[in-house]
Amino acid sequence: MSGGITDRGVPFWAEDPDGTAGEYVLGTLSAAERAAFAQALRGDASLRAAVAAWEGRLAPLAETAPAVVPAPRVWESIEARIGIGGAGGRADAPDSGIGRDRIVRLERGVRRWRIAAGLASALAAGLALWIVVPHPAADQRQYLAVVDRGGTLPALIVRVDLGGQTVQVRSLAAETPPDHSLELWYVGAGAPPRSLGLVGPSRLTLPAGLGGVSDGASLAVSVEPKGGSPTGAPTGPVVYSGRLIRE
Repeated sequence: MSGGITDRGVPFWAEDPDGTAGEYVLGTLSAAERAAFAQALRGDASLRAAVAAWEGRLAPLAETAPAVVPAPRVWESIEARIGIGGAGGRADAPDSGIGRDRIVRLERGVRRWRIAAGLASALAAGLALWIVVPHPAADQRQYLAVVDRGGTLPALIVRVDLGGQTVQVRSLAAETPPDHSLELWYVGAGAPPRSLGLVGPSRLTLPAGLGGVSDGASLAVSVEPKGGSPTGAPTGPVVYSGRLIRE
């Protein structure tokens, strides 16, 4: 592979552009691959959109990790390893073009599996950290909901504090369609949904009159026109939901 082009004459990201965009954001591409992909971004709007989507998904994870100053030896070690084994460390790859492509695809598959496992672990760790960290409250009437789409990775983690009359929202993987807003709703048993506000601010105020959480209550997120529902009730599709449990 030279300049990001495989021996079959196609870009190395052609088979999985979204996955490669994720690797680009995570910084797991080799130096040659990253340079080739960065150049392709300038002329490919779809690749830029994929990179932006991955940045949006992964950015919240940075907030859950404390800052760490690396030791001086870390950079020295990086400098010492640059160039070992050639680009991507594959100087001993077979001369056969087909063989090289197969090895590259195999390495990429293993690397993406590790990325997926690491991402899931990071999300779980961030979720656990956010749940166990104490949050100020006037009393113990607190509820928690993991809001997702059918059991996929959490889109939002929401804590409702009845004592403090606040709603804390942590966005993990929620995706807002262009020119629309995501609106968070409280759905009580046998009652119409009540808006808790637009997804975006990390802290919302409970609406007046919501003095308790009924058994089986849940939260839902709907897609609404920019600025929220014009009717006071959900008007668009519900994309995420989760049951409220008492802490």
